[in-house]
Amino acid sequence: MTVRPKPPPEPLAGFDENPPLDATFFARARPAAPGEAARLRAALEWIVKAHDAGRRMNQAISEARKVLAGA
Repeated sequence: MTVRPKPPPEPLAGFDENPPLDATFFARARPAAPGEAARLRAALEWIVKAHDAGRRMNQAISEARKVLAGA
């Protein structure tokens, strides 16, 4: 998994947190590594289950990060 840089604390001119999905984006795209899709699916399941149960999202995201890191 490639870590995206965090957005700056104050928006900078020209910084786009959600860049368009254009030809440049897809030129850099790559297939998922073995096991990567399963980790992403597990992390998403943590978040969705927490949301459905009404739990705090910060805790769910923290748990999802552990799954993504392979901890």
